[in-house]
Amino acid sequence: MQDTSGQIPLPPVPPPPSMQIPQRKRSRWWIPLAIIGGLLIILILAVGVIMSVFVSSIGDFGGKKDAGPIQKKTVLVLDFSRGVGEYSQPNPFAFGNNKNTTDLLDILTALKDAKTDDKIEGILIKAGGVVGTTKLTEIRDAVGEFKKSGKFVYAFMEGGTKQHYYLASIADSIFVPQDGIVEFNSFGATGMFFKQLGDKLGVAWHVEQFEEYKSAAEMTSRENWSAPAKQEVRELLEARQNTFIEAVAQGRKLDRAEVFRLMQTGVYIPDSLLKYKLIDGFLREDDLKERIARRIDPTDTTAHPKLRTTSINKYAARDRDVKEEVDKSHGIAIVYATGAINGGTGSGSGDGIYSRTLIKNLRKAAENEKVEAILLRIDSPGGSASASDDIWNTIREIRKKKPVYASMSDVAASGGYYIAMACDTIIAHPSTITGSIGVIMAIPNISGTMGKIGITIDTISLGQSAHFMNSTLPFTDQDKAKLREFGAGIYHRFVQKVADARKKDFESTRLLARGRVWTGQAAFERGLVDVQGGFQDALALIKKRIGADPTKKLSVYTYPEKMETIDIILKMLDIDSDDEDAKATQNQVLSSLLQKSVSPGMPVEELWNSMPADVRKSMLHTAAMADIGTKERTMLMMPFVISD
Repeated sequence: MQDTSGQIPLPPVPPPPSMQIPQRKRSRWWIPLAIIGGLLIILILAVGVIMSVFVSSIGDFGGKKDAGPIQKKTVLVLDFSRGVGEYSQPNPFAFGNNKNTTDLLDILTALKDAKTDDKIEGILIKAGGVVGTTKLTEIRDAVGEFKKSGKFVYAFMEGGTKQHYYLASIADSIFVPQDGIVEFNSFGATGMFFKQLGDKLGVAWHVEQFEEYKSAAEMTSRENWSAPAKQEVRELLEARQNTFIEAVAQGRKLDRAEVFRLMQTGVYIPDSLLKYKLIDGFLREDDLKERIARRIDPTDTTAHPKLRTTSINKYAARDRDVKEEVDKSHGIAIVYATGAINGGTGSGSGDGIYSRTLIKNLRKAAENEKVEAILLRIDSPGGSASASDDIWNTIREIRKKKPVYASMSDVAASGGYYIAMACDTIIAHPSTITGSIGVIMAIPNISGTMGKIGITIDTISLGQSAHFMNSTLPFTDQDKAKLREFGAGIYHRFVQKVADARKKDFESTRLLARGRVWTGQAAFERGLVDVQGGFQDALALIKKRIGADPTKKLSVYTYPEKMETIDIILKMLDIDSDDEDAKATQNQVLSSLLQKSVSPGMPVEELWNSMPADVRKSMLHTAAMADIGTKERTMLMMPFVISD
């Protein structure tokens, strides 16, 4: 057909080019970075191994190697600024700057040896750090025993708290610099309560506690302490304040009433401290060291005589290598149980008690043919009910083969007491916090939160129990009754086990229980523990039990077993292990040690360290409860922490 329009026809238009954006070849930029990163990690670990082996060969790295011979005219320095622990492993990432705490037993053993060591002239106490009351009291008592040798003990306080002064008060003389400030205040406690915060967020907590003193969840369900909770906290504080007053009165040769009167002022500058005979003079640390050096060597007429010192860490490391004093014909095991009680596995390095890991260590100790008796050293506020029961059953089983003793440290309460009562004999220090025989269940309900943020809930139910304690729905009365019935059964079994273990009837035991917290002395008076004493007293009892010479040291096997730095690194690198427990342990050890090595100096740690010690302890306690609560409904947990 012809075109009649008169227009010249246009050539056909080619199809438009595709609008699809051509695909770029995917970049593999991350591959070289991953390779470089992997090589760097391997290099860092390799350097760590080399440095750890090198440093271990020349000094105290990780607390295992010999710190070298102690020279004559040496002064032992007690500096606990890094704290005192029950058990620690070396940190392979410290690279010669080991930040681990010193273990209590090492300190006590070192002080006992220093008493008769003619190379040790005396002790210099440098106040600092945060140490649990029971641990600090055991150390103070050991320094008191050291003084019976006639050797001197000096204390230096640049400043500090009443806890620091408590240890310093055992010294012959206490010195502070002219600008130092020392807290000398009365004892008190501060509780943090989150009910109003929960109300604002729409979170309500349903709490079942057995009985009135089991007040662990009051921080979520109340705005202040209940009367029973306040009563037991006050009684604990009174016991600790009386201990402090007695110690200061004896150490400074003051009247108890005068010490109490001075505590009402609270904070003292050096002039007032000297006026009231709380210190002996003003000196800087270097000046005090020079004074001690001249006392040791009066013939040294130099302007600035040098004082030869050794740290308690190094002296303790040297002490562990004294083989000739060990009676190898007898052996005992010390199994450490430190931290909140959880189910499953953990590193065993003091970051918590994990039931499977602790059970594994208990069985290792029981199977060790050289071990005649086991000492379970407990420092725990409790935790998981089911995990505590698993440990209890294991101890009962092991007791059929070998005696098992429990030694309580700062705290062995609730779940901590639960596992202790399975042992043949319970030893508690008078200042130990124990008891808290009760059960707590605290379940958050966020149905109010849903409404505040515009979330609605719909359900499908195939039965009445389909939404039992569903936190997004209001709890029903039937649900609450069922939960209480469940908790009551656990509490009844707990009390009955205590009654059986302590050879009491149920009702008299229940009256002692009720979730109430006791000091070690009060628990002893009420028949909840067998012996009052510290770590060394517990070891002496075991020696007597197995017929060992009380004047000689025994072969001691510790669990978790102490490892060399190289062993820790190799264990962490053993990622092909078929042992699932080992894998979990490797991950937790690596995470813990890396955090300790990397975090110093970072803003988060600076913020954390700036908080008061009692606030940090309360937050850690709350965090432990929350962590266990996410996995289990029922807890055997201490209701609070007391600032030391």
